[in-house]
Amino acid sequence: MSLRTAILAAVLAACASLIVAASPWLVAVSANGASTIIMDRIQGPYRVIVGIIPARPVIPQTHLAIQVFDASDDRLLRDTDVDLRVYATGPSGSATFGPELVLNEQTLRYFEIDVPFTAIGPWDVSLAVSSDLGDEEFKLNLDVGEPPARIQWIWITAVLVVIFAVGVWTWLTLQRQRGDR
Repeated sequence: MSLRTAILAAVLAACASLIVAASPWLVAVSANGASTIIMDRIQGPYRVIVGIIPARPVIPQTHLAIQVFDASDDRLLRDTDVDLRVYATGPSGSATFGPELVLNEQTLRYFEIDVPFTAIGPWDVSLAVSSDLGDEEFKLNLDVGEPPARIQWIWITAVLVVIFAVGVWTWLTLQRQRGDR
């Protein structure tokens, strides 16, 4: 194996490793499809489905993807049909959030908002829905925790590529020295 082939193999291995390591973040960016459903409730004239990213609420923020339906015919309501506001209160000493108007600008299927949690502990999150169908308030009790420690896959991959490259270089050097004898 020539030095060029070894370097090319190391670069390709590094690229493949980076793609594999970045894949959890690429999936997480797809937001709504990757959210964890924490509420599917019919209350008054509405059916509301709430999904969150990450799978459990954490500080400093959690993404909410909310769908609002007309409960009588399961028709999806959009921000032209409904006024949706979110507000959150947490443990004593934490900052409150909202009421904040939520729109479905990114995709017409979901109302989306990032709720900033400033403290660990129990939080009350309220969704106030208002339209021609009436007013309704949906309550969520969330236990907000710390985000899990993330493994730094990019750094681990970089170290493995360096180890691989040093190994190839050492092997090639030893092969050359044997050939010189």
